[in-house]
Amino acid sequence: MPDLGRREFMELSGSSVVGSALLRQRRSRLIPADRGRFPFGTHIYREPHRPLDELRRDLPLLKRLGFTMIKIQECWNIDEQREGEIDLTNVRTLVADARQLGLGVYFGVTMELAPAWLWRKFPDAAMVLHTGQRYLNPTQYVLPGDGKPGPCWHHPGARAAAIQFLEYLGHEIGQYDNVWVWNVWQEIGFGFVPAESVCFCPYTLPAYRKWLQGRYGALPALNQVWKSGYGDWDEITPPRQYAPLPPWVDWRYFMDDVYFAAALRWKGTALRRSDPGRRPILAHVAGVTLGGSNDRRYAEALDIFGVSCYPAWPGWSRWEANAPALGAPVSRVQGLNHELWENVILRGDYMRSASRKGEWWTAELQGGPVHESAAYPMGRTPDPADIRRWVLGNLATGSRGICFWNHRPEIFWGEADGFGLLNHEGQPTPRARQAGDLGRALSRHAALFTQGVHPRSGMAIVVNESARHFLQASGRDRHMAFTIQGIHKALWDVGGATDFLDVGDLPARATDYPLLYLPFCQALAPEVIGWLRAYVAHGGVLVAEALPGRYTSYGLGAFPGGMPEELTELFGCRQQGLIQIREPNNGARWTENARSYGDAAAFAYLAGLHAWQGHQLFPAFYLQSFTPAGATPIFQYGRHTVGCEHAYGRGRALLLGTLLGHGYLGYDDPHNRDFILAVLARQGVFPDLPGGLQRRRRIRGRQEAWFLYNSTEAALQVSLPASGYTGARDLLGEPLARAGDSLHLSVASLDMRCIVLQRPAPSSAK
Repeated sequence: MPDLGRREFMELSGSSVVGSALLRQRRSRLIPADRGRFPFGTHIYREPHRPLDELRRDLPLLKRLGFTMIKIQECWNIDEQREGEIDLTNVRTLVADARQLGLGVYFGVTMELAPAWLWRKFPDAAMVLHTGQRYLNPTQYVLPGDGKPGPCWHHPGARAAAIQFLEYLGHEIGQYDNVWVWNVWQEIGFGFVPAESVCFCPYTLPAYRKWLQGRYGALPALNQVWKSGYGDWDEITPPRQYAPLPPWVDWRYFMDDVYFAAALRWKGTALRRSDPGRRPILAHVAGVTLGGSNDRRYAEALDIFGVSCYPAWPGWSRWEANAPALGAPVSRVQGLNHELWENVILRGDYMRSASRKGEWWTAELQGGPVHESAAYPMGRTPDPADIRRWVLGNLATGSRGICFWNHRPEIFWGEADGFGLLNHEGQPTPRARQAGDLGRALSRHAALFTQGVHPRSGMAIVVNESARHFLQASGRDRHMAFTIQGIHKALWDVGGATDFLDVGDLPARATDYPLLYLPFCQALAPEVIGWLRAYVAHGGVLVAEALPGRYTSYGLGAFPGGMPEELTELFGCRQQGLIQIREPNNGARWTENARSYGDAAAFAYLAGLHAWQGHQLFPAFYLQSFTPAGATPIFQYGRHTVGCEHAYGRGRALLLGTLLGHGYLGYDDPHNRDFILAVLARQGVFPDLPGGLQRRRRIRGRQEAWFLYNSTEAALQVSLPASGYTGARDLLGEPLARAGDSLHLSVASLDMRCIVLQRPAPSSAK
């Protein structure tokens, strides 16, 4: 398209002429990295929106600042107010303006925000609660929850209407070659409806039964697994009042994994089918599900998986050691370190692991102060250092695209005044300028950051969706998430990186890791036990917490040795006893009220034995003791063996009768961290903490990025070995000196820097 003058541009971008002109031109898919641009944007539009002229005036400013992309959130209920009458004028205008300015578009469609006519036409499209009542909330507003849960997408009429709209939108907006990606679900989920409450409608239940037939084949096979007595498939209904039952595990998998993944696929298919450029399909979650693998199911259904990231929003768990007391302030060091670890690094590591090909974006990144309700005050206003730390932290864990929320402060009710990079008048703030500087710098190395990989970690934490559902039904899933958090933080604090591995990937990918960590995993399927045994037999090292496989994945237990015989052989021991253990000084972060005398053991450190003499462990919640049957006792509580190590095949299996993450995260105790580091060291895996800086890497060919974080209260002057690199520069042009094979730099307190390095091309053979 030829360049237009300002007047022509303003005239054409508000009409259909631009769209018509595009129809006559050759269309080619625009890949940002191929054009030297990193997908770095900000959200600008959703309903109710700021005046359109105001938004259009903002676009040139965003371009000048350094943004390469804008995000638009389209709302189905606004654009198709009458059935079959679709008006895309607003979003088309903004996409056309962005194209003229050379800005990409990250285009989101909010299909859960269904139009009023759909609810009138299909009153039975509403989700049905476990009580049998319809969930009637046909909201017209993105707040709260973007209209979620929306219609039940098993309803054929609602789904057909949604597909028809998506196909029209894909064809019309797809004419613009600056659309880089489609987002088909903003924060996947049911919104504020408890997931276990839906959906019991007459369309979901037959779909569930059909899925069960595919899973089990014959009804007797299902009855055998569930220990049920159904005589016909149509008799099956999910548990409504009581969760700890075998059907509940399958029901939750169906709704948490199958339902959402299927909706992502048909939405994506509708857009691909109609989009002339076949742009990638993205959807994102509000946060990751620690211990589960539903995030992997979503990623498998998409080209790009995404996550929201509001580092200063979530706050602390009351179980955490440094959680502020009611009314007490949070110190700067503790607060900023906590938000970077939990809300950026942990989240990013989980996303990278869920996205097998590494294609994940920070789909929403906090741009201004958090404001979640008119009843609560604003959060702190981020400064440029926050923006830099958050952006670089996401990149350090592997993010390949970043989009802020929002470009100006929001204008609607609960979130009004919050989240904006610019001020209300549209003037850049210091944090907006910092964001723009980062955007320009990233585009100078677009290929590195859109294609560069985070090296595989030396340890993976094993995650298991059915085990999570079992613990969820048992009221213990918080313990699984907390111990995972504690293990991850223990390693992050000393420069260690952690991946997460789904049990379904054990056969193909377990041997990529010298060490696997099995967190609190009471329920294990026979095939998972077989995969763990094979991993160890082939030379791997497995560290497991208390009660592995105490139950099958469907809640059947009562094994003579406290675990199936296959695990007894793997760990070389049997259960001797099981009791809860109290916290130090009879604390009550997670300890429950005693029911009677002798319910729990007094707290005491576990003492190391044999090769682990001199080590101690901080036990938490469970204290499972063992009788060795070939294993070597390695930790004891009094005279009881509470940890065993067993040679199995070419590898080793370590079983610890307690939960290890709690001690580090809940009491800031280093003993469990030191033990894990020692196990890793035996495998040749060591932390990456040069000069006291936590380091992460991204690598593409001969180019490499080092992300260096200083978690301390004082600036650190460091000298880093850089032998074998021919060039090195700071991403943002900050001072960096080289002397011989060393780089010399300073990193301010709670700051992160990124150094881009180059290796020489291999010399050609003569």
